[in-house]
Amino acid sequence: MDNIGVVILAAGSSSRLGYGKQLLRHKGKSLIRHITEEALQLDAAQVVVVLGAEQDAVTQELQDSEVATCVNPDWSSGMGSSLRVGVQHVLEMNANLSAVIISVCDQPFLTTAVFRQLCQTFEESGKGIVTCRYGDDPSQIGVPTLFSRKYADELMQLGEEKGAKVLLQQHQDDVTTIPFLQGNIDIDTPYDTAQLMEYMVSVTEASELILKQVNSLPVVRVPLKSSHGLILAEDVYATEDIPNFVQSSMDGYAIAFSDRSLPLRLVGEMRAGSSTMQYLGAQEVIRVFTGAPVPSGADTVVMQERVEKSGGEIRIVDESLTKGANIRAAGSEVKKGELAVAAGTFLSAAAIGYLAGIGHEQVNVYSAPRVALMMTGDELQSLGKPLAFGEVYESNSIQLMAALRAAGVSNVDAKKVKDDPVALRSAIADALPEADVLILVGGVSVGDYDFVVQSCLASGVSPVFHKIRQKPGKPIFFGYSGSTLVFGLPGNPSSALTCFYRYVLPAIDRMMQRKSSLRETKAVAANDYQKPAGLTHFIKAYYADGRVEALHAQESYRMQSYARSNALMVLPEDSEGHAKGAEVQLILLPDHTWI
Repeated sequence: MDNIGVVILAAGSSSRLGYGKQLLRHKGKSLIRHITEEALQLDAAQVVVVLGAEQDAVTQELQDSEVATCVNPDWSSGMGSSLRVGVQHVLEMNANLSAVIISVCDQPFLTTAVFRQLCQTFEESGKGIVTCRYGDDPSQIGVPTLFSRKYADELMQLGEEKGAKVLLQQHQDDVTTIPFLQGNIDIDTPYDTAQLMEYMVSVTEASELILKQVNSLPVVRVPLKSSHGLILAEDVYATEDIPNFVQSSMDGYAIAFSDRSLPLRLVGEMRAGSSTMQYLGAQEVIRVFTGAPVPSGADTVVMQERVEKSGGEIRIVDESLTKGANIRAAGSEVKKGELAVAAGTFLSAAAIGYLAGIGHEQVNVYSAPRVALMMTGDELQSLGKPLAFGEVYESNSIQLMAALRAAGVSNVDAKKVKDDPVALRSAIADALPEADVLILVGGVSVGDYDFVVQSCLASGVSPVFHKIRQKPGKPIFFGYSGSTLVFGLPGNPSSALTCFYRYVLPAIDRMMQRKSSLRETKAVAANDYQKPAGLTHFIKAYYADGRVEALHAQESYRMQSYARSNALMVLPEDSEGHAKGAEVQLILLPDHTWI
């Protein structure tokens, strides 16, 4: 095959299932990586990848590959321009090619055998064009397609919007086909969706896929008292000096520093809130209190403990007194026109108190998401009612609403939905236009009465993944509908809460433009813990003073140990556990106070 060139078109901007199609991961590998590796095994004279959109990401994906790359700056004008650039580049690299194979970057079942059969048929058939036949219908043909060198000029003269198929129509007598029955499987068809859903993504892949779909929420103006936990969306400037008058910082006596060695006559007092200015004469003193205005003519306040009183006079007994002591200058907190709080600041209680203290009643913030929370399961019973045989108390809505409130999310519509696909589809369809995040809990596995995934797909939700290589919470669904994120969490309470912390909460953080609510650290294991390799395990644990204890009752339905835990120990896929004294990775749970 040393006289054959391969051009792989990877310049387009089409997106599927959360990725640019070049980068979609299928069976653990991006499609562009898969196809270039298959092409390289052909031992062709040259393999060239044409880049355009996603140029940096595709280059990074191929950084250790032996393929050559070229960039089509006009990729957005149509496939014809990328064909021209690719064919020209491969011929410049090797002018002696007898044929060029044109391939695309998004066929998950394209293999070296298909490339090789194209080449063999070209040699044996005497035809100048060999293309792939996707089925019995002769019109179902497409890439990859091999073109004899004699068609190079025509390929490089294609119009912007025209692909190589136009040459097949113009030269039908010089065309033959080979079977490639899986060639028409596109990555957004129902069949391929099913294939993708069978593939379990890693914990890291799941996080990346979710965050790729997150959009920032709109900026809204809210009362300051309702802004706790949100992120300030614009710089806030002081509208006046704070304080706007010279203020005493102590209970004491206002004096002129030059009179400090003299007996001083007490002539009045000024309390916090005094609205009338008083004036200090020579050898006079005025009693002042914390927060009160400093009288005109005074430049120092003496602490009340540092004076001696005798009748209507006082003497100062403070040898360390300095001029200006215990006085707050006007604008010492913030001056008019100065930046008071920068955009991006987390509105903590202290930040809100500061903004209130400088007179701001409302602030512009990134809004919190609207969340629709749906509990599925006919076995669920409401609190306050007796349990019948086969029933369990519904606790997921209680714990998840508490976790959402702690995350600054108060706009939550929670409801229970029957294990019925019609009812579930109706509830999903109603929720999608009204919610920024839809969380379904339970019914996300593959049992006879697990209807969440099929109902989401039937409601137009684009799926991204259905399984993660982790425990607990392996069957977790993620998809999107427009800008609405859709999570299907397992029904077991421990699994649901773990998946919320690990995947839903970071997405909410990103929506609200704030730093991650999850803190990660390392600690020394206080006990042994064993697990089989193959899945990442999130272990309920208690962390204190640099040590962490793996707790009992790790089963996904048990919450007893979760109620005591303040951290999740993270044991990677290839780990088989750890011995006492080993260093382990932790996620510190966000609704605990860490000192």
